[in-house]
Amino acid sequence: MAQPQVPTYKLFGEKELWPSPEPVHYETIAARSALYDWEITPHSHDSLMQIAFLQAGEARMTFETQKFDLVPPCLVMVPARHIHGFRFSPDMAGHIITLPQALLGELLALSPDLRAAFDTLRYLPLAHDAQRLERMRLHFEQFGREYAGHQPGRISVLIATLGLLVVELARAGGIAAERPAQDRVRQRVERFAELIEQHFRDWQPVSFYARRLGVSPQQLNAGCRREAGASAQRMIHDRLLLEARRLLAYSDLDVTGIGYALGFRDPAYFSRFFTRHQGLSPSAFRLAHAERLAESGLPREATVAAGGTRRV
Repeated sequence: MAQPQVPTYKLFGEKELWPSPEPVHYETIAARSALYDWEITPHSHDSLMQIAFLQAGEARMTFETQKFDLVPPCLVMVPARHIHGFRFSPDMAGHIITLPQALLGELLALSPDLRAAFDTLRYLPLAHDAQRLERMRLHFEQFGREYAGHQPGRISVLIATLGLLVVELARAGGIAAERPAQDRVRQRVERFAELIEQHFRDWQPVSFYARRLGVSPQQLNAGCRREAGASAQRMIHDRLLLEARRLLAYSDLDVTGIGYALGFRDPAYFSRFFTRHQGLSPSAFRLAHAERLAESGLPREATVAAGGTRRV
């Protein structure tokens, strides 16, 4: 008999990455939780981490094998690939930001000493820290406004605000949950994710990563399916797809140039790859993004100026 497994999602209840091209996702706690009777059942995210700001209401959290109450106002950071769930009261007020784990490295590129603060759950109560609470309120409100808006430089503001949030959280410390002893498989998958970030443009085969990790490709695939709910090849492809979405939305490279920038030798193969994984051709994806901007009255050139070809 097959053993029940804890599901792995992108956003809760969804198997695909959010359809818009932003490198991060924002929503209120109520927007998703109300759809599920205020209960987010235990699940994990293969390569995504989340930062939640709970302002009012009641909440109980599951993290791995632990269950405990969260007392708003508070901040909670959930790392990638850890089982977690929530039960909220219907009057819950708050926000949640989801970001690729790889983006954290970019946000903290000049502060690598802070990176270890995000290896496990962080819980930061704010009821007795009025100044920090006010800063967090302003940060999340600004992030929400920018996310919903269409102003020039929007992505730059989102990334800058997110940088302030993660540094504030790392400095504050908060309460780190007791971390279950990490077995070798989880450590291997986390190291694999780091190697993908270094080599995803090189189109290295799974065997390359397996050799670097000292295991067979079969062992690496089994570990990725257990910890991330996806094959090793799918994890590599997901990172390529994320970068392709960024470049299509925020650079002035043509589709052929983007394919070459991502290591595709054949532009037609890049188009087939993107269409298969995204459900839209690269040109259609770019057009949909441009139409969304046109509806808001913001020309595409303003987005290119704001994002350029710089990775965000």
